[in-house]
Amino acid sequence: MDQPHIEPPQGGKGEEQETRERILAAASQLMAKKGYKGATTRKISELAGVNEVTIFRHFKNKETILEELLKGILNIRQQLENHLHGEYSELREMLRRYAHGYYGMLVERKEILMICMIEADNHPEVIKLFSSVPVTAVEVLCSKLQQFQDQGHLPKKDSFTAALMFVSTFFYAFMAKHRINLALDLDEEQLVENACDILINGITDKQN
Repeated sequence: MDQPHIEPPQGGKGEEQETRERILAAASQLMAKKGYKGATTRKISELAGVNEVTIFRHFKNKETILEELLKGILNIRQQLENHLHGEYSELREMLRRYAHGYYGMLVERKEILMICMIEADNHPEVIKLFSSVPVTAVEVLCSKLQQFQDQGHLPKKDSFTAALMFVSTFFYAFMAKHRINLALDLDEEQLVENACDILINGITDKQN
């Protein structure tokens, strides 16, 4: 079977930066499918369309490639907070935006998250990064729910549990589809609306 082709990055980046990004893209694809050991530098170079020597000109070793890939998880707090930036007149509006942003972020980082799961036993530090994704998502949403409470828009109920249940819905939907490969008839819009209904009804004791 032919290997998938890594397209060169578009834009005004220099040739060296484009080569570096092709190497990272190839490594990400291979590690997500074959694991760290299975993604040899030879296979990475073939998929990236570069000489193996070129890899070591950009990266000290394969470990540093993995470390660079995992950096993609470290900026999630800012990205999640950006989804909640601004004022919201309705709780449902805020929850919809957050749900779509969070689920989209998981899909966008699918390969990196798969690498974390595959390499959890061999690289214990990556499981901390992996677990930081849902934990951070809960913290950010919990903080926003508390703002609604402080402003008198929500009753003073357990915002942490509400945020935990909401975030878990999308995290496990992502896992079921992309890791366990369950044959789910997943309608993202309906999932968002149902999750919003459950949180709103639970925290306000009424239909919004």
